[in-house]
Amino acid sequence: MEREYLHWSKVDEAIWTLTDYVRKDYKVDLIVGIARGGLIPAVRMSHIMDNILMRVMDVKFYTDIKEHTEMPRITVPLTEPVEGKNVLIVDDVADTGKTLKVVREDIVKKGAKDVRIAVIAKKPQSIVDPDYYIFQTDRWIIFPWEKMPVSRKVVL
Repeated sequence: MEREYLHWSKVDEAIWTLTDYVRKDYKVDLIVGIARGGLIPAVRMSHIMDNILMRVMDVKFYTDIKEHTEMPRITVPLTEPVEGKNVLIVDDVADTGKTLKVVREDIVKKGAKDVRIAVIAKKPQSIVDPDYYIFQTDRWIIFPWEKMPVSRKVVL
């Protein structure tokens, strides 16, 4: 599988641009970062948006490159009340989209007023269309915070 390596400068630029897209279109009450890949973008976006409240959800799905369980499983649920709030889910990539689907459904079920999704990259096969994204690719993306490979099969 072809890989795309992103450097900090490109990621930082992408996060600023993504944040601009969101701010022009949506009043965010809460950012939910998806662990692990969505945490750095979520924290940066929270800071850029004047320290909007940010919380974390963890979902287990991928076991290796292109290897995952049948369905994602929420392992760290959102405990912050979301009733009547505009919630922005942030992740690094919308790959299959299954993780984003499970998270969005969970937050909607908890009573959020509106739920939107922001990612840096979107894959063509994603079953979820993020509301905001920077680029589309079919490559395996390696972000700078993945200093150690996601898998021993990846050689940096």
